[in-house]
Amino acid sequence: MRIAALQHRLRTHERMDLAAMLAQSEHAAEEGVQVLVIPRVPGLAVHRGLIDAFGRNVEERAPGVGLIRPSLRHPGDGPLQPQATALGRTLILDGDDCIDPALFQSVQEAACDSLVWLFNAEDPLQAEAAIELALDASLHLAPLVVIATVTGHARGVLASGIAVIVHLGEIRSEGGEGEELVVADVPSPAGFAAPPRRLPDPAPILLQRLAAHHAAGMR
Repeated sequence: MRIAALQHRLRTHERMDLAAMLAQSEHAAEEGVQVLVIPRVPGLAVHRGLIDAFGRNVEERAPGVGLIRPSLRHPGDGPLQPQATALGRTLILDGDDCIDPALFQSVQEAACDSLVWLFNAEDPLQAEAAIELALDASLHLAPLVVIATVTGHARGVLASGIAVIVHLGEIRSEGGEGEELVVADVPSPAGFAAPPRRLPDPAPILLQRLAAHHAAGMR
């Protein structure tokens, strides 16, 4: 199965973001991608009409590419609810939920085939720490971990995300600098061969991010 995650460079206007993501979706179709994970772009969540139009455009101009959208993400409260996607039993987490060890036991118990992290790192060190955590998570939370993210500085947002596709402790594909479509071939969903024995351990820099956000009342 060929999948992709988008590492999207922020533009100065939301419509420019959508145009760029549509172009990357067309590129994904040319590359034979079956499943494309798009990131949560700050500012677009309040424009539902734009997002719906984007989805229709992808269906028309990138046939054969199935989208995993931010709208499917866990809302941040209540029980975790995995989604049935082409990646199997999939849990889609956003922001701090991706790195919060308080959720890891519940994530493990959900017995997912894949995790999708919509994680926008605030600096390069956070981005690298998130990749290390994804490697650990792919051995103990779900075999496949996909990070889709934004990067760049626009509209008051500064992000340093790195998109990555990890399967069973191996990086299958990783973004570099700027905008990039991260593509990898992965096995069909099959879960873990044996029950995982422990939970991942986030790096101190990720725990510092959590503490700072909690202190500021952010999620």
